[in-house]
Amino acid sequence: MRTPPQQERSRRRCAAIVDAAADLFADGGFDATTMEAIAAASGSAIGSVYRFFPNKQAVFRAVAAAALERAEALFVEIMAVAASGELSWHEVLDRAIDAFAQMHGTEAAPRAIFANLQLYGEFAEADEQMTREFVSATTRVLAAWIPTVDPATREIIATMIVQTVAGILVLSKRESPSMSAAMLVHTKLMLRRYLEPWIE
Repeated sequence: MRTPPQQERSRRRCAAIVDAAADLFADGGFDATTMEAIAAASGSAIGSVYRFFPNKQAVFRAVAAAALERAEALFVEIMAVAASGELSWHEVLDRAIDAFAQMHGTEAAPRAIFANLQLYGEFAEADEQMTREFVSATTRVLAAWIPTVDPATREIIATMIVQTVAGILVLSKRESPSMSAAMLVHTKLMLRRYLEPWIE
């Protein structure tokens, strides 16, 4: 970001630019989206867009950052449910998969990422850091679910869960809606079968 917003009005304008760009990147693609289109869609003057962002790549990085922030917030919510003990482990797993699938399917910033995976390098480092945090948090939850399993194995199991769900969410976007839905159902089944020998 060229000039981080300081005042509330500026923060709202910047957020509107990022939100508008997310919709355009998701629906039209990065290459077809122009800075002028982002300005028009956000109701901003082109100068306001360039005030915050030097180029379109910087806008996309801001959209990706918003998507990762949303994913982190959702993950924290799911971990809180898991730690509460209100749901069984397989109910937590199902809820997590459903929640992330819904987010990726309906919210503009995540959709913008999936529609422009050729730009993964723009946010790869942040995504990889987030994945490590997800694995660490999942490992801590597994310590309560499978306390007799050694820590190294728990970390492997956590990595398998996180990477499997993340990978299927990406791959399912390439399929028809019906196949995508079926893949998520089978992902739940697959992970249940994978975890049952340890948890049950």
